[in-house]
Amino acid sequence: MGRWRGLAVSVVAMWAISAPVRAEQSPCAIVDRQQGWPIIGETCDIGQGLWGNQAPDPKSAAFWVQCGATQGVPSRQFYQSLRQGLPDLPFQVQVREGRGRCLIGPYPNLDVAQLVLKRVRQFGPTKQAVLRQTRQPLSQPAVIRLPPLSQTQSSPEDETSAPMKTAITLSHFGLPEPEAGDKQYMEKSMSWLRVSYAQAAPRCQREGMMLASQQELVEVAKATDQLPMRLPYWVQGAKGVDARSGKVVTRNADAALNVLCKKR
Repeated sequence: MGRWRGLAVSVVAMWAISAPVRAEQSPCAIVDRQQGWPIIGETCDIGQGLWGNQAPDPKSAAFWVQCGATQGVPSRQFYQSLRQGLPDLPFQVQVREGRGRCLIGPYPNLDVAQLVLKRVRQFGPTKQAVLRQTRQPLSQPAVIRLPPLSQTQSSPEDETSAPMKTAITLSHFGLPEPEAGDKQYMEKSMSWLRVSYAQAAPRCQREGMMLASQQELVEVAKATDQLPMRLPYWVQGAKGVDARSGKVVTRNADAALNVLCKKR
């Protein structure tokens, strides 16, 4: 009996060591997924709504965009419509006391939050969106959703002398939605997702995208300064590539690296 008890204790101890970080360590981390929605913990501080013409508190530390409120978790259809209409924003839901709130963010900067709010209100199903403010510091800033860049403009001479070539910009790429237990890190005031190679391609595919190629990563890295450069990126062919130099720096498939997905 003692041997069985010892085994049970060992199993519990091993589970505690290997279990992913949950909401106790990061209150706004994703703890579940329901109806397609990433669910954040009840203890995550989503602050108070700024209704009507209420001005933000100067002491606010973070801002959310509330994109809806329902009884329980919103429908899968609503989530799919948002992903189609606003594909580059980080949606999640908090359910507290039976009330489900669709949220985007959080954002540490009011100007950024207001820009997101303006865009969200232009989308029919979320035209009643509202800002929420919190005085709590960010424990899990919004995972960046790559904003579109303006297309490269060609002069009339270029159009007549050479065939038109579509410039690769961030608008052609996206990031997979974070899931419970994902590793993330901070750079450029945003939280970035990193996974092993075995997870990289499937995560892109679940979002209707595909893992970027080595050439695509290098081209988009040259076109913008919005990509983090601290860690390499997984690209097609199980190669970990440094975005700055374009060189393969690792083939260790277990390494947790950045992921960049190419829209189809």
